Amino acid sequence: MIKNLRKRFIFAAMASTFGVLFVIMSILNIANYARMVSRADDTLSELVDNNGQFDRKDFLKEKVKTNADSQPPDKPDGKSNDKFSPETPFQTRYFSVVVSDGAVESYSLDNIAAVDESEAESYALKILGDGSDSGFTDIYRYRVADCEDGTRIIFVDCRQELESFRNTLVYSVGVSLLGFLAVFMLVLFWSKKIFKPVAESYAKQKRFITDASHEIKTPLTIIDANTEVIEMVNGESEWTKNTRDQVKRLTALTNQMVALSRLDENPEPKEKAKFDLSDVAYEVIDHFSSLSEVRGKKISADIEDGIKYVGDENSIRQLISILVDNAMKYAVESADISISLKRDGRKVKFVLKNLTDGMEEGSQDILFERFYRPDSSRNSETGGSGIGLSLAKSIVESHKGRITARCDGDGYITFQVTL
Repeated sequence: MIKNLRKRFIFAAMASTFGVLFVIMSILNIANYARMVSRADDTLSELVDNNGQFDRKDFLKEKVKTNADSQPPDKPDGKSNDKFSPETPFQTRYFSVVVSDGAVESYSLDNIAAVDESEAESYALKILGDGSDSGFTDIYRYRVADCEDGTRIIFVDCRQELESFRNTLVYSVGVSLLGFLAVFMLVLFWSKKIFKPVAESYAKQKRFITDASHEIKTPLTIIDANTEVIEMVNGESEWTKNTRDQVKRLTALTNQMVALSRLDENPEPKEKAKFDLSDVAYEVIDHFSSLSEVRGKKISADIEDGIKYVGDENSIRQLISILVDNAMKYAVESADISISLKRDGRKVKFVLKNLTDGMEEGSQDILFERFYRPDSSRNSETGGSGIGLSLAKSIVESHKGRITARCDGDGYITFQVTL
């Protein structure tokens, strides 16, 4: 149990760490990409406004004025060039193509060396075919704009910006993975120390339950023996009968607590051997047949013959007994109890179904929690302790199986064990 709790803690911690790192990394890289695109689009807007060229004279004037008064001047049309430095026209690699009626009319390749006329024409025709007004093609950010001669497509080289973005992305992922690994190692180390007191406390609790259960057995045996002597002397009475019933109930509860504690300490089955599971199911059901007649409940069994299983036969017998006994206690009066045992490929499925009341529709796996009782008054009448189904779950899990409980809309509850 402590191991599973520690694993859950580590998983929760690492899932939280991964989520935080992922969000931070995503925000940084998305912001970086958006900044790169925004910068390229601002450059394209400047080129569109100046018919595919930078107004270098205007930039040079700005440089002179900026050096003079340290304030970026406004352009004649009222727009500020504060987004660009005076060196922008000389640093930016760009070209443009003018297309009219689907044919290339002219090129402007003076500001780029990596593209010739045929490549420029190929890029331009591809963009016209795509029908997009802006976006990326290869390493170029482009914009389509109308001009006097037709349609001008302007391209800005974003090679350095894209490489910078990719490098940032790779480095951020790498650093995040290293950070994630470092946090995992720290959580793994500290979780062992954090859960050590819990493990020790849990071990003491299990030892207390085992020791107390053994200690309780002795007075219960004495009480049972004394009650038997009283009955021999004075005859059986309502009080002695009630005392013997309570002794049986406490003895059964004590035995269940000891078995559950032992399963916690060593979840592996004591003895694994091949046995006939069908015969075990028949024997357990036959044991409850007389009780079912007394209580007016009918057991309908559909057991497939010859099912062999490797496990702890006594534990599996106890498992089936717990489920059948639970149905005998809590099924409504005169209700049928349906039991089936079938092969399902390499697995075995044991299903028990009975009509109950006061259960909500849906999963009822909470019934397997220790000492959980959905109806205290009813459990006091039937002698339920809320530990039987928890023991059944521990037996199933010790055999690497799975047990579920589900209630349908008609009030039927179905317990399914898969081994």
